[in-house]
Amino acid sequence: MFQVTLLSINFNMKSHIKKLYSLFPILLVAVTGLCQSPSLNRNFTIETIVKEAGHQTASSLAVLPVNLANRTVTYLDGLGRPYQTVQWQASPSPNKKDIVSFNVYDTYGRETTKYAPYAEQLSADLSSKTNPLSMQGAYYGVGSWDAQVVKNPYPLSVTKPENSPLGRILEQGAPGAAWQPATTSIAGSGHTVKTDYTANVAAEVAIWIPTSHGASTSGTFPAGVLYKNVIKNENWTSGNENTIEEFKDKGGKVILRKTWETATKSLSTYYVYDDFGNLRYVLPPAVTENGILSYANTTVFTETDPVFERYIYGYHYDGRRRQTEKKIPGKGWEYMVYNNLDQLIFTQDTLQRAVGQWLFTKYDALGRTIMSGIHNNGSSRATLQAAADTETVFWEQRDNANTLTGYTNLSLPNVTVNLSALLSINYYDDYLFNGNTFTPTSITESTKTLGLPTATKINVMGSSTMLLSVMYYDEDGRIIQSKSANHLGGFDLVNNTYNFPGELTATTRMHVVGANTTTIANSFTYDHVGRKLNTIENIDNQGAVVLNRLEYNEIGQLKGKNLHSTNNGASFYQHTDMTYNERGWLTNATSPQFSFWLRYNDAEGSTTANFNGNVSNQYWGAGSLDASTPNFFRYNYDALGRLLNGKTATGSTVAMKEEITYDVMGNILSMNRDAAGASTYTYIGHQLQGISGGSLNTGTYLYDANGNAKTDGKKGISLNYNLLNLPVTASKTTGTPVDLSYTYNAVGQKLKKVDVGTLTTTTDYVGGIQYQNNVIDFIQTEEGRAVRNATTGTYTYQYNLTDHLGNVRYSFDIYSGAIRKLQEDNYYAFGKRLGVAGGTNKYLYNGKEEQDGLDQLDYGARFYDAEIGRWNVIDPLAEVSRRFSPYTYGFNNPIRFVDPDGMASKDMVFRGRDYDDRSSDDYQAWKRANEAPPEWYRPADKLTGKEPDDSGEQKVSNNPGDPDPKPKKGDAKEAKKGRDPHPRGAAKGPVPWYGNFLGPGPPDNPYTLKGFNGKTLKPINMLDEAAQRHDYAYFKAKTGGISGALFNKSVSDADLELSAGAQWTIIYSFLGINDPVSGKPVSSAELRWAWAVTISFTDLGTLKKF
Repeated sequence: MFQVTLLSINFNMKSHIKKLYSLFPILLVAVTGLCQSPSLNRNFTIETIVKEAGHQTASSLAVLPVNLANRTVTYLDGLGRPYQTVQWQASPSPNKKDIVSFNVYDTYGRETTKYAPYAEQLSADLSSKTNPLSMQGAYYGVGSWDAQVVKNPYPLSVTKPENSPLGRILEQGAPGAAWQPATTSIAGSGHTVKTDYTANVAAEVAIWIPTSHGASTSGTFPAGVLYKNVIKNENWTSGNENTIEEFKDKGGKVILRKTWETATKSLSTYYVYDDFGNLRYVLPPAVTENGILSYANTTVFTETDPVFERYIYGYHYDGRRRQTEKKIPGKGWEYMVYNNLDQLIFTQDTLQRAVGQWLFTKYDALGRTIMSGIHNNGSSRATLQAAADTETVFWEQRDNANTLTGYTNLSLPNVTVNLSALLSINYYDDYLFNGNTFTPTSITESTKTLGLPTATKINVMGSSTMLLSVMYYDEDGRIIQSKSANHLGGFDLVNNTYNFPGELTATTRMHVVGANTTTIANSFTYDHVGRKLNTIENIDNQGAVVLNRLEYNEIGQLKGKNLHSTNNGASFYQHTDMTYNERGWLTNATSPQFSFWLRYNDAEGSTTANFNGNVSNQYWGAGSLDASTPNFFRYNYDALGRLLNGKTATGSTVAMKEEITYDVMGNILSMNRDAAGASTYTYIGHQLQGISGGSLNTGTYLYDANGNAKTDGKKGISLNYNLLNLPVTASKTTGTPVDLSYTYNAVGQKLKKVDVGTLTTTTDYVGGIQYQNNVIDFIQTEEGRAVRNATTGTYTYQYNLTDHLGNVRYSFDIYSGAIRKLQEDNYYAFGKRLGVAGGTNKYLYNGKEEQDGLDQLDYGARFYDAEIGRWNVIDPLAEVSRRFSPYTYGFNNPIRFVDPDGMASKDMVFRGRDYDDRSSDDYQAWKRANEAPPEWYRPADKLTGKEPDDSGEQKVSNNPGDPDPKPKKGDAKEAKKGRDPHPRGAAKGPVPWYGNFLGPGPPDNPYTLKGFNGKTLKPINMLDEAAQRHDYAYFKAKTGGISGALFNKSVSDADLELSAGAQWTIIYSFLGINDPVSGKPVSSAELRWAWAVTISFTDLGTLKKF
């Protein structure tokens, strides 16, 4: 695939860089030769994405149909501003209409109104549309041509900036009548996000001064010395409720963030800095005004005080401003040691300190992580740091004489380790490392692997077994084959096939254990602009099954899904229709088997309407639903967005109720489930000690030094954990005995579970293939699972119908030519399953596996107890939401948030999730550009600008979130230099966030770049980290821009290193391993950038070497 932008001369090729020069003649194509006709009396650029190989002449490109060439024309006004964009025939088949978006500017050149794109009905020829406003209004009006596009008389977002040179946003609307700025001409309008800009008043904000080991208050800030922003979310009507107050100093550092639980009760989080601007302490609401019992209005503390141990976040730094010690509430101190390149080489938590162990990391000369493991050493942090300060060797080189690792052993810790102490080993550039027993099979692999990760070895924890995975690439740097050892003594061989644009069209997995081989063949089809259409599967050649066929409306939203076809898609057994409201939030999923209807601002009479994305009602049943449907939930929330109650209506055939109260940190204080009465929770800090009354009466919960519950008070089970804080044993000898053991690899993937009950049951997990007692039980599929018949060895497909949270509500298979119901489940708000309605599927709430004996759900990074609505292990990313208890699930709004992997909650409404999470890229791109709307009003997982922890906090405070940082003076300049102007902004892709990524230069030192809050920009993921090192090499070489990127050979290794970082990103995504920098799964945006970087910089770096 290559991408051409006529007139602006912009290339993006999945081909060798050295071929670039041969493509320049393409730019001379006369646009009059195209099979479409742009308006030649307008200024414009044409971007063409060619989707088939072999077209390298002007004449061949000009006549390509839309399935072979996607074209987009951008028309420009006299000032060079885009005023209309036309995507040629981009709507779904069979109509293939032009998708048109347009821009309107005010007198000052501001785009204060953003209009939703529409499907042009009168032409599909790339021409400039003469009356787009009228056509757009008609498209979204009552006479809309697409019945499954919501009717919307206000398909636009209005921004109201202040009348000043700063242009700060005072009010931000969104599509739909309710979200327009208040006016008497629009009934129900006014539910916008509003921001007031002011300054603090006297005695409003306390001054916190850090001491050597603690902090104390020293009066209050005088009036007018802090910036104060007051953000009012869409639910705000008057007073303090539904508002957030944020106070910053003149350096942009956040000093205080205050949220309002009620009109009179505020919850404050203070940030305390030292003289160098380092964040030393974070004081959450538990220790400020309206805090928890005796800790409210704390004015002084030391690091030995109970209030510090239980609630306060603490950080220590060395003279080079490197974080050396960290304290999370309820968890012991953690320690870090660095080499003289500022690379982290040792870490230790409190449990490791007790047994004299450190986790070590080693690097190669390019700064790539090559090895991690356990170092047995009882020395203190200071002793190890002193040793590191005197070291002169900082990396390892390949050395096959070392049969253990294949690397030298010169950098710290330069002691001999055994295999059981190694956690991971990574190899790059070639396949000549020691112990490579996996050679390529029946492929023609590329030999251009310089800079690419080629293999990894991952330890099976508690053993000396290292599982090898090897990746082979095609000429475009894409993984075409991987071979991975599994813990059962076999291997998995995966072959991938791509089309010219780079879309995965087929993947075949051969799973081998002993003498048994299972082959799973999947293929995928796409429409003319790359939307996924079909997923086809064939297991052991028993016959191809079309698992799903997806249908889209004209603006790219998923409007229908068909399940199970055995006649190549001629007919399907099951169909679900989806609809959305003006904001793009899912409202209906309708099928004869299971349907649900979500209401937000259109709540039924006795429920409070929500305009900020909180779900007010959920109806469910089968077939079409309306207000007379008996089964529906009413949900009510407090001003912090926490669920107060979720209960079915009177007359519902399914009766469920949960009523919840919380402390200021979000810990549940009481839960009243059904008619059992309130159960009261008691705590020390955030750690649950016990529950009494109502339906829950537990014993005592005990915790280890890492904050893991080592005694489950609910069932009296004792638990032990590994160094990843994952349970390895669970036991109970009294009453109903429990004897469970778990095995993981070193990246936390569960490999085995052994349940010693009346009969010992062993469950093995191999990348979606699940064994029971050494025999395949089922294979997970895109739509459910394929269950193996133990007698015949054949597979039967079972399908899951889920709600908006991914909860499995209805499962079925095909029996005697018809749908057969296998299982139907309903859940309380916090996930407790209502009874057992048959079936054997244990992957239910949020799609997570129920653990027999524990009655908990495995989310990956930790287990969740839906019975009590809490995690039993501290959040591994607790620092991204410091205002909340690290044991809180889904910000206490489980109707809106899920936690995909136990690391961080994800908004399933506000992000515009299409049903089943297969969002249309086209529609989501529109939402990002138009609905949410400007860059500064996004959920914080899209863009942040606060202190290092605040991306997650931001997300929740938008009730769940307050607006992100407003544009500031200098943003445009920063953006032109290829940098995101806001700290830690990753929405637009990780790599260009730093400066010298084919930017115009001059190069900047990426290690000293600061955001507007004065904080040094930090990498947010592994690709970001590689980009930072890449840019530093450019900075050191005093090169930049196109000339540096294309011709400066001195930085060719930096280009290859960047490509290697991108390849590891791809591999981590492929293996399902969390990004080691972000601690989260590799996002789709990060993966797309990784592919782009791989394609560009592998050849670029190699080319410059010759």
